[in-house]
Amino acid sequence: MYNFLLLLTLIFVLAKLFGLIAWSWLLVFMPLIVMIAWIIWIVFWIGLVVIIGLHEE
Repeated sequence: MYNFLLLLTLIFVLAKLFGLIAWSWLLVFMPLIVMIAWIIWIVFWIGLVVIIGLHEE
């Protein structure tokens, strides 16, 4: 999934730079933003599980 989102971001950046799309830069980088948000979400839940596991001991 991450490779797909990185490739999609690269395609969008190149298309924007070559004038093939007139999107805002926020939309161009949206796949990268989604990937970063997904990683943060996973790290949050892993951290929460670790904290709860340590607290129950």
